[in-house]
Amino acid sequence: MAVSNFLLVLGFSCVGLTFSVSGIQNEKWHDAGSTLKSVKKLTTGDKLRVQVELLLSPETQVEWIVDQTIIGSNEGTFGTSTTKLDNSVIYTIDLSTPVKYLELKSVSRGNVLTRYTINVNSDNSSRYFDDRACQASMSNINSTSFAAYFRCFPELDSRDSWYQSMAVFDRIQTDKVGYSTLQGEPNPYFNLTFERNTIAKGIVVFSDLILEMGKTFMFLDSFLTLNIDDTLNSITYAYLQDISSIKTEKEFEFLNTFPDSEISEGKTVTIFCEALGRSPPSVRMKRNGMTISESDGVYIASRRTSLWSTFYVTFLHASKEIEGNYSCVAESESRTAYQSYRVEVKPIVCWDLMIDFNVTDETSPLVVEGSRGVNVDCSNYENDDVTFDTVKRTALTQWTERLEVTIPRSAFKMRRIDCTATDKNGEISIELY
Repeated sequence: MAVSNFLLVLGFSCVGLTFSVSGIQNEKWHDAGSTLKSVKKLTTGDKLRVQVELLLSPETQVEWIVDQTIIGSNEGTFGTSTTKLDNSVIYTIDLSTPVKYLELKSVSRGNVLTRYTINVNSDNSSRYFDDRACQASMSNINSTSFAAYFRCFPELDSRDSWYQSMAVFDRIQTDKVGYSTLQGEPNPYFNLTFERNTIAKGIVVFSDLILEMGKTFMFLDSFLTLNIDDTLNSITYAYLQDISSIKTEKEFEFLNTFPDSEISEGKTVTIFCEALGRSPPSVRMKRNGMTISESDGVYIASRRTSLWSTFYVTFLHASKEIEGNYSCVAESESRTAYQSYRVEVKPIVCWDLMIDFNVTDETSPLVVEGSRGVNVDCSNYENDDVTFDTVKRTALTQWTERLEVTIPRSAFKMRRIDCTATDKNGEISIELY
C-alpha cells in the first residue's frame, strides 16, 4: 500500500468499530476527535491559502500554528475562518507573508492531540481522503513497564512510512518540570522497544531509580507519525498519560515555556503559559501586573483538559507596547503558582539566511531584521570600525526591513568581530568569527 494513498486520522468513524487484537482487547482506546476529509493549497504571488476539512467529535478544540505563533481558527483579523458543512468543518487560513511552518492542530477531550502539518513549499493541489481512523491507548504492564498503542482502520501496514516515539515530562532533577525524548539505545535508566505491526506498539521499561525519583510527577507521552510527503507533510498523533506511582489530587506544575526571544517590530508573536498535572486550575496571564484585553490584532484563548491548562495571547503586529514583565498565575484550593519572564522588542539576527548567503572566501555575511531604519555597526578587537563591502536593504512590511551586509575577511585579523544592531526599539550585540 503506497504511503501517498494511505492516511490515518481519528474521528467519528472510530465509534462502533470492532478490533480483535490479542492481549490488549480490554484496554481503553481514545479517539483523537478529528478526521481528515481534504486539504487544499493555493499560492498566488506572495499569498497563500490553505483549507483543511475535518470531521469533529464534540468538544474538540482546533487551532492553527504558524511558525512559532498560535492563531484561533476563526479570527478574521489574523486571516483565519471556518465554514460549517452538514457533517464537517472547513478551516481556512490566508497568509500574505512567507512562512516556514504551518499546521492545524486538534485536541480531543480525551487528551489526544493531532497535528496536520502542511508542506508550504508544495505545488498547488487539492487532495481528498477517505474517512479513516486511529485510536490511542496506554497500559501499565507491571511496576516498571508501560506500553503505548495506536490502532487504525484500515490497519497500519509496516511497509508504509510511519514511526512511533515516546517522551516523558517529569520532576526528577529539580522542582521544575523537565521534558525528555526517549531514545531507542539501551541505557541504565530505561529500555525502549517498538513493534511495527498492524498495531503500533511501544514498550518502555524504566529503572527502579528513575521511577522512585519521578514517583510523584511523571507523565508518558506517546506519538505516532505518518509521513505523507505531499501537500500534507505528515499527521502526528500524541497521547499523554500520568504514570506516577503516587498521585496527589489536583497537583500541577508550570512548564518552562518561554516566549520567542527574538521579537522584532511587526512580527506576529505568541506568549503562552502551560500547566500540566491532575485537573490543573485555569491559568491567567498579566503584563506588568495588569490584565491583557482582547482587541483588534490581539487573540486570547484559554484551554483546559484533565491534564492540561493553557493560556495564549497572540499579537498580530509586535510593537514597543507589548514589552514588559509577563506573569502566569494558576490558583487552586491548595496553592497559587506563578511563572514570569520579560518580553522585549528589538532587532533580530537571521542566522538561517546567513547560512545560505552567497559569499566568497574574502567576505562574511551579517543579516538582521528590525524596524525601518535598522542599522549595524561593527568593530574589530583593536576597536577599529569595520567598513562593509556591500550593504543592501529590503522592505519586509510597512514597519520592518532586512539589512544585509558583507564584511571583508581581512577585518577579522584572526579574531572576532563585535557588531551592534540598532533600531528605534532597542539594540542587540553580535559576535562573528
